[in-house]
Amino acid sequence: MVSVQPPQHRDAIDGVRGLAALSVLAFHVWLYRTDRPHGRRSALIDHVLFSANIGLIAFFVLSGFLLYRAYARAALSGAAPPGAVGYARRRIARIVPAYYVCGIGCVILYVTVGPDTILPSPASLPAFALFAQNYSLNTLMQLNPVLWTLSIEAAFYAVLPLIALAAAHLEFKAHALLLVGLIGGGVGFNVLDHQLLAGEIPGKTLPAYIGVFAVGMLAALLVERRNKSLTAGFTAICMLLGFAMVILRAVWNESPIGDPLARAALLAPLSAVGFALVVAAAAEGRGPAIAWLRGRPLAYAGLVSYGVYLWHVPVILVLDHNGALPASLAPRMLVVAAVTLAVATVSWRVVEQPVIARVRDRRGRARGWAKPAVEVA
Repeated sequence: MVSVQPPQHRDAIDGVRGLAALSVLAFHVWLYRTDRPHGRRSALIDHVLFSANIGLIAFFVLSGFLLYRAYARAALSGAAPPGAVGYARRRIARIVPAYYVCGIGCVILYVTVGPDTILPSPASLPAFALFAQNYSLNTLMQLNPVLWTLSIEAAFYAVLPLIALAAAHLEFKAHALLLVGLIGGGVGFNVLDHQLLAGEIPGKTLPAYIGVFAVGMLAALLVERRNKSLTAGFTAICMLLGFAMVILRAVWNESPIGDPLARAALLAPLSAVGFALVVAAAAEGRGPAIAWLRGRPLAYAGLVSYGVYLWHVPVILVLDHNGALPASLAPRMLVVAAVTLAVATVSWRVVEQPVIARVRDRRGRARGWAKPAVEVA
Protein backbone atom coordinates (compact mmCIF):
# COMPACT_ATOMS: atom_id res chain seq x y z
CA MET A 1 0.00 0.00 0.00
CA VAL A 2 1.27 3.45 -0.87
CA SER A 3 0.03 6.93 -0.17
CA VAL A 4 -1.63 9.03 -2.84
CA GLN A 5 -1.60 12.76 -2.37
CA PRO A 6 -2.71 15.69 -4.51
CA PRO A 7 0.19 17.58 -6.12
CA GLN A 8 -0.32 20.60 -3.87
CA HIS A 9 0.26 18.48 -0.77
CA ARG A 10 3.33 16.83 -2.27
CA ASP A 11 4.71 20.28 -3.06
CA ALA A 12 3.99 21.45 0.49
CA ILE A 13 5.81 18.42 1.91
CA ASP A 14 8.71 19.22 -0.41
CA GLY A 15 8.60 22.75 0.98
CA VAL A 16 9.07 21.38 4.50
CA ARG A 17 11.97 19.26 3.24
CA GLY A 18 13.47 22.31 1.58
CA LEU A 19 13.25 24.32 4.80
CA ALA A 20 14.91 21.51 6.74
CA ALA A 21 17.73 21.06 4.21
CA LEU A 22 18.49 24.78 3.91
CA SER A 23 18.32 25.13 7.69
CA VAL A 24 20.98 22.45 8.21
CA LEU A 25 23.08 23.97 5.42
CA ALA A 26 22.92 27.40 7.10
CA PHE A 27 23.97 25.86 10.43
CA HIS A 28 27.04 24.22 8.93
CA VAL A 29 28.08 27.30 6.97
CA TRP A 30 27.97 29.16 10.29
CA LEU A 31 29.77 26.33 12.12
CA TYR A 32 32.66 25.69 9.74
CA ARG A 33 34.41 29.08 10.01
CA THR A 34 37.73 29.90 11.63
CA ASP A 35 36.38 33.24 12.88
CA ARG A 36 33.24 31.75 14.41
CA PRO A 37 32.69 32.97 17.99
CA HIS A 38 33.31 30.18 20.49
CA GLY A 39 31.87 29.79 23.95
CA ARG A 40 28.70 31.55 25.01
CA ARG A 41 26.83 33.09 22.06
CA SER A 42 25.79 36.71 22.40
CA ALA A 43 24.86 38.00 18.93
CA LEU A 44 21.33 37.29 17.70
CA ILE A 45 22.60 35.94 14.37
CA ASP A 46 24.75 33.38 16.20
CA HIS A 47 21.79 32.27 18.30
CA VAL A 48 19.63 31.88 15.18
CA LEU A 49 22.17 30.06 13.04
CA PHE A 50 23.23 27.72 15.83
CA SER A 51 19.56 26.78 16.29
CA ALA A 52 19.27 26.06 12.56
CA ASN A 53 20.59 22.55 13.25
CA ILE A 54 17.03 21.77 14.30
CA GLY A 55 16.35 20.94 10.65
CA LEU A 56 17.63 17.44 11.40
CA ILE A 57 14.65 16.89 13.72
CA ALA A 58 12.32 17.92 10.90
CA PHE A 59 13.82 15.25 8.65
CA PHE A 60 13.36 12.54 11.26
CA VAL A 61 9.75 13.60 11.90
CA LEU A 62 9.09 13.56 8.14
CA SER A 63 10.47 10.03 7.89
CA GLY A 64 8.33 8.82 10.76
CA PHE A 65 5.19 10.47 9.36
CA LEU A 66 5.54 9.57 5.70
CA LEU A 67 6.80 6.01 6.09
CA TYR A 68 4.43 5.00 8.86
CA ARG A 69 1.32 6.46 7.28
CA ALA A 70 0.58 3.44 5.06
CA TYR A 71 1.07 1.11 8.04
CA ALA A 72 -1.23 3.25 10.18
CA ARG A 73 -3.91 3.22 7.48
CA ALA A 74 -3.63 -0.55 7.15
CA ALA A 75 -3.90 -1.05 10.92
CA LEU A 76 -6.97 1.18 11.18
CA SER A 77 -8.76 -0.34 8.18
CA GLY A 78 -7.72 -3.95 8.60
CA ALA A 79 -6.14 -3.95 5.15
CA ALA A 80 -2.84 -5.62 4.27
CA PRO A 81 0.24 -3.55 5.23
CA PRO A 82 2.95 -2.71 2.69
CA GLY A 83 4.91 -5.75 1.59
CA ALA A 84 8.31 -6.18 3.21
CA VAL A 85 10.18 -6.78 -0.05
CA GLY A 86 8.69 -3.75 -1.78
CA TYR A 87 9.29 -1.59 1.27
CA ALA A 88 12.94 -2.65 1.46
CA ARG A 89 13.45 -2.12 -2.27
CA ARG A 90 12.02 1.40 -2.12
CA ARG A 91 14.06 2.39 0.93
CA ILE A 92 17.28 1.06 -0.61
CA ALA A 93 16.57 2.87 -3.87
CA ARG A 94 15.85 6.11 -2.06
CA ILE A 95 18.98 6.42 0.06
CA VAL A 96 21.70 3.94 -0.90
CA PRO A 97 22.82 4.88 -4.45
CA ALA A 98 23.19 8.62 -3.76
CA TYR A 99 24.81 7.84 -0.40
CA TYR A 100 27.41 5.59 -2.05
CA VAL A 101 28.09 8.12 -4.80
CA CYS A 102 28.59 10.82 -2.18
CA GLY A 103 30.93 8.64 -0.13
CA ILE A 104 33.05 7.71 -3.15
CA GLY A 105 33.00 11.32 -4.33
CA CYS A 106 34.21 12.54 -0.95
CA VAL A 107 37.17 10.13 -1.00
CA ILE A 108 38.16 11.24 -4.49
CA LEU A 109 37.81 14.94 -3.65
CA TYR A 110 39.74 14.73 -0.38
CA VAL A 111 42.58 12.71 -1.93
CA THR A 112 42.94 14.97 -4.95
CA VAL A 113 42.22 18.50 -3.67
CA GLY A 114 41.87 18.10 0.11
CA PRO A 115 41.33 18.27 2.93
CA ASP A 116 42.63 14.79 3.73
CA THR A 117 42.43 15.15 7.52
CA ILE A 118 38.85 13.88 7.58
CA LEU A 119 39.57 10.74 5.56
CA PRO A 120 39.10 7.51 7.52
CA SER A 121 41.55 4.66 7.08
CA PRO A 122 40.91 2.37 4.08
CA ALA A 123 40.20 -0.50 6.47
CA SER A 124 37.31 1.40 8.04
CA LEU A 125 35.52 2.31 4.79
CA PRO A 126 33.34 -0.87 4.84
CA ALA A 127 31.68 0.50 8.00
CA PHE A 128 30.38 3.42 5.92
CA ALA A 129 29.11 1.05 3.24
CA LEU A 130 27.08 -0.76 5.90
CA PHE A 131 25.80 2.45 7.57
CA ALA A 132 27.74 1.35 10.67
CA GLN A 133 30.00 4.39 11.04
CA ASN A 134 28.27 5.54 14.23
CA TYR A 135 29.43 2.57 16.26
CA SER A 136 33.17 3.29 16.35
CA LEU A 137 35.09 6.42 17.26
CA ASN A 138 37.41 5.62 14.36
CA THR A 139 34.63 6.34 11.87
CA LEU A 140 32.16 8.57 13.71
CA MET A 141 32.10 12.07 12.12
CA GLN A 142 34.71 11.04 9.55
CA LEU A 143 34.53 11.26 5.73
CA ASN A 144 31.36 13.38 5.72
CA PRO A 145 30.18 14.43 9.19
CA VAL A 146 26.46 14.44 8.33
CA LEU A 147 26.53 10.74 7.45
CA TRP A 148 26.02 9.85 11.12
CA THR A 149 22.36 10.79 10.67
CA LEU A 150 22.04 8.38 7.73
CA SER A 151 23.19 5.57 10.00
CA ILE A 152 20.29 6.39 12.33
CA GLU A 153 17.88 6.72 9.40
CA ALA A 154 18.90 3.30 8.07
CA ALA A 155 18.41 1.75 11.52
CA PHE A 156 14.94 3.29 11.66
CA TYR A 157 14.07 1.84 8.26
CA ALA A 158 15.02 -1.60 9.58
CA VAL A 159 12.91 -1.45 12.74
CA LEU A 160 9.86 0.36 11.32
CA PRO A 161 8.18 -2.76 9.88
CA LEU A 162 8.72 -4.54 13.21
CA ILE A 163 7.01 -1.70 15.08
CA ALA A 164 4.19 -1.77 12.55
CA LEU A 165 3.87 -5.55 12.97
CA ALA A 166 3.57 -5.15 16.74
CA ALA A 167 0.83 -2.54 16.26
CA ALA A 168 -0.99 -4.19 13.37
CA HIS A 169 -3.82 -5.75 15.38
CA LEU A 170 -4.05 -3.23 18.21
CA GLU A 171 -7.06 -1.03 18.80
CA PHE A 172 -6.50 2.65 18.14
CA LYS A 173 -5.88 3.58 21.79
CA ALA A 174 -3.42 0.75 22.32
CA HIS A 175 -1.71 1.61 19.05
CA ALA A 176 -1.35 5.24 20.10
CA LEU A 177 -0.07 4.19 23.52
CA LEU A 178 2.59 2.02 21.88
CA LEU A 179 3.88 5.05 19.96
CA VAL A 180 3.69 7.24 23.07
CA GLY A 181 5.73 4.56 24.81
CA LEU A 182 8.41 4.87 22.13
CA ILE A 183 8.47 8.62 22.70
CA GLY A 184 8.87 8.02 26.42
CA GLY A 185 11.56 5.43 25.75
CA GLY A 186 13.53 7.97 23.73
CA VAL A 187 13.26 10.52 26.54
CA GLY A 188 14.35 7.90 29.07
CA PHE A 189 17.34 6.85 26.98
CA ASN A 190 18.52 10.46 26.68
CA VAL A 191 18.21 10.92 30.44
CA LEU A 192 20.29 7.78 30.90
CA ASP A 193 22.81 8.97 28.34
CA HIS A 194 23.10 12.36 30.04
CA GLN A 195 23.59 10.87 33.50
CA LEU A 196 25.41 7.58 33.07
CA LEU A 197 26.68 6.84 29.59
CA ALA A 198 30.03 8.13 28.44
CA GLY A 199 31.28 9.17 25.03
CA GLU A 200 29.74 10.31 21.78
CA ILE A 201 28.39 7.02 20.46
CA PRO A 202 25.18 6.49 22.54
CA GLY A 203 23.77 9.87 21.55
CA LYS A 204 24.19 9.03 17.88
CA THR A 205 22.23 5.80 17.82
CA LEU A 206 18.58 5.08 17.07
CA PRO A 207 17.45 4.85 20.75
CA ALA A 208 18.44 8.50 21.21
CA TYR A 209 16.12 9.55 18.37
CA ILE A 210 13.41 6.90 18.32
CA GLY A 211 11.10 9.27 20.20
CA VAL A 212 11.47 11.88 17.46
CA PHE A 213 10.55 9.36 14.76
CA ALA A 214 7.67 8.16 16.93
CA VAL A 215 6.23 11.68 17.15
CA GLY A 216 5.96 11.66 13.36
CA MET A 217 4.48 8.16 13.44
CA LEU A 218 1.88 9.21 16.00
CA ALA A 219 0.97 12.21 13.86
CA ALA A 220 0.46 9.85 10.90
CA LEU A 221 -1.80 7.62 12.99
CA LEU A 222 -3.90 10.60 14.13
CA VAL A 223 -4.19 11.97 10.59
CA GLU A 224 -5.31 8.59 9.28
CA ARG A 225 -7.76 8.22 12.15
CA ARG A 226 -9.31 11.59 11.30
CA ASN A 227 -9.39 10.61 7.59
CA LYS A 228 -10.29 14.01 6.15
CA SER A 229 -8.54 17.18 5.12
CA LEU A 230 -7.92 19.99 7.57
CA THR A 231 -9.86 23.20 7.21
CA ALA A 232 -7.97 26.34 6.29
CA GLY A 233 -8.45 27.68 9.80
CA PHE A 234 -7.23 24.53 11.51
CA THR A 235 -4.31 24.37 9.08
CA ALA A 236 -3.29 27.88 10.13
CA ILE A 237 -3.54 26.94 13.81
CA CYS A 238 -1.33 23.87 13.28
CA MET A 239 1.27 25.92 11.40
CA LEU A 240 1.35 28.74 13.96
CA LEU A 241 1.46 26.41 16.95
CA GLY A 242 4.02 24.17 15.29
CA PHE A 243 6.46 26.93 14.46
CA ALA A 244 5.87 28.51 17.88
CA MET A 245 6.97 25.26 19.53
CA VAL A 246 10.06 25.05 17.32
CA ILE A 247 11.00 28.64 18.19
CA LEU A 248 10.31 28.00 21.87
CA ARG A 249 12.66 25.03 21.76
CA ALA A 250 15.37 27.18 20.16
CA VAL A 251 14.93 29.95 22.75
CA TRP A 252 15.03 27.45 25.62
CA ASN A 253 18.15 25.83 24.20
CA GLU A 254 19.90 29.20 24.01
CA SER A 255 18.88 30.32 27.50
CA PRO A 256 20.23 29.27 30.92
CA ILE A 257 16.71 28.58 32.17
CA GLY A 258 15.85 25.10 33.35
CA ASP A 259 17.60 21.99 34.54
CA PRO A 260 20.25 20.67 32.10
CA LEU A 261 18.86 17.16 32.44
CA ALA A 262 15.35 18.30 31.45
CA ARG A 263 16.76 20.18 28.49
CA ALA A 264 18.74 17.16 27.30
CA ALA A 265 15.64 14.97 27.51
CA LEU A 266 12.91 17.29 26.25
CA LEU A 267 14.40 19.62 23.64
CA ALA A 268 14.19 17.15 20.76
CA PRO A 269 10.64 15.91 21.54
CA LEU A 270 9.40 19.48 21.95
CA SER A 271 10.69 20.48 18.53
CA ALA A 272 9.47 17.17 17.07
CA VAL A 273 5.89 17.89 18.16
CA GLY A 274 6.15 21.33 16.58
CA PHE A 275 7.41 19.89 13.31
CA ALA A 276 4.76 17.15 13.40
CA LEU A 277 2.07 19.84 13.45
CA VAL A 278 3.71 21.55 10.47
CA VAL A 279 4.06 18.26 8.56
CA ALA A 280 0.44 17.29 9.24
CA ALA A 281 -0.71 20.70 8.02
CA ALA A 282 1.43 20.38 4.88
CA ALA A 283 0.15 16.85 4.20
CA GLU A 284 -3.57 17.41 4.81
CA GLY A 285 -4.14 21.16 5.14
CA ARG A 286 -5.25 23.91 2.81
CA GLY A 287 -5.37 27.65 2.59
CA PRO A 288 -2.77 30.43 2.64
CA ALA A 289 -1.03 29.08 5.76
CA ILE A 290 0.70 26.40 3.66
CA ALA A 291 0.59 28.06 0.23
CA TRP A 292 4.07 29.54 0.73
CA LEU A 293 5.50 26.06 1.22
CA ARG A 294 4.52 25.27 -2.36
CA GLY A 295 6.59 28.14 -3.76
CA ARG A 296 8.77 26.87 -6.58
CA PRO A 297 12.21 27.67 -5.09
CA LEU A 298 11.42 26.09 -1.73
CA ALA A 299 9.66 23.08 -3.25
CA TYR A 300 12.61 22.54 -5.59
CA ALA A 301 15.04 22.68 -2.68
CA GLY A 302 12.88 19.98 -1.09
CA LEU A 303 12.87 17.88 -4.25
CA VAL A 304 16.69 17.78 -4.27
CA SER A 305 16.99 17.96 -0.48
CA TYR A 306 18.70 14.58 -0.10
CA GLY A 307 21.52 15.73 -2.33
CA VAL A 308 21.66 19.06 -0.51
CA TYR A 309 21.94 17.22 2.78
CA LEU A 310 24.59 14.78 1.56
CA TRP A 311 26.83 17.25 -0.22
CA HIS A 312 26.74 20.59 1.60
CA VAL A 313 29.44 19.79 4.20
CA PRO A 314 31.90 18.34 1.63
CA VAL A 315 31.29 21.45 -0.49
CA ILE A 316 32.12 23.66 2.50
CA LEU A 317 35.23 21.66 3.41
CA VAL A 318 36.66 21.44 -0.11
CA LEU A 319 35.98 25.06 -1.06
CA ASP A 320 37.26 26.37 2.26
CA HIS A 321 40.42 24.24 2.10
CA ASN A 322 41.16 25.67 -1.33
CA GLY A 323 40.47 29.27 -0.37
CA ALA A 324 37.36 29.54 -2.54
CA LEU A 325 34.91 30.73 0.11
CA PRO A 326 34.36 34.37 1.08
CA ALA A 327 35.18 35.25 4.67
CA SER A 328 31.94 37.18 5.27
CA LEU A 329 29.02 35.04 6.37
CA ALA A 330 26.34 36.19 3.91
CA PRO A 331 28.33 35.75 0.67
CA ARG A 332 29.78 32.53 2.10
CA MET A 333 26.24 31.26 2.59
CA LEU A 334 25.27 32.18 -0.98
CA VAL A 335 28.30 30.48 -2.55
CA VAL A 336 27.78 27.27 -0.57
CA ALA A 337 24.05 27.23 -1.33
CA ALA A 338 24.59 27.79 -5.05
CA VAL A 339 27.28 25.12 -5.45
CA THR A 340 25.41 22.62 -3.27
CA LEU A 341 22.12 23.07 -5.14
CA ALA A 342 23.96 22.53 -8.43
CA VAL A 343 25.56 19.31 -7.14
CA ALA A 344 22.25 18.19 -5.61
CA THR A 345 20.50 18.74 -8.94
CA VAL A 346 23.01 16.45 -10.65
CA SER A 347 22.56 13.88 -7.87
CA TRP A 348 18.78 13.97 -8.29
CA ARG A 349 18.72 13.78 -12.09
CA VAL A 350 21.59 11.36 -12.65
CA VAL A 351 21.43 9.09 -9.60
CA GLU A 352 18.31 9.37 -7.45
CA GLN A 353 15.48 9.93 -9.92
CA PRO A 354 16.46 7.17 -12.40
CA VAL A 355 16.77 4.56 -9.63
CA ILE A 356 13.48 5.58 -8.01
CA ALA A 357 11.73 5.53 -11.40
CA ARG A 358 13.10 2.05 -12.13
CA VAL A 359 11.73 0.71 -8.85
CA ARG A 360 8.34 2.30 -9.54
CA ASP A 361 8.27 0.86 -13.06
CA ARG A 362 9.08 -2.58 -11.69
CA ARG A 363 6.22 -2.25 -9.20
CA GLY A 364 3.91 -1.16 -12.02
CA ARG A 365 4.85 -4.20 -14.12
CA ALA A 366 4.22 -6.47 -11.12
CA ARG A 367 0.72 -4.99 -10.94
CA GLY A 368 0.02 -5.59 -14.59
CA TRP A 369 1.17 -2.16 -15.77
CA ALA A 370 -1.34 -0.37 -13.59
CA LYS A 371 -0.47 3.27 -13.10
CA PRO A 372 1.59 3.39 -9.88
CA ALA A 373 0.37 5.49 -6.99
CA VAL A 374 2.43 8.43 -5.87
CA GLU A 375 4.52 7.52 -2.86
CA VAL A 376 5.14 10.51 -0.64
CA ALA A 377 7.95 8.89 1.35
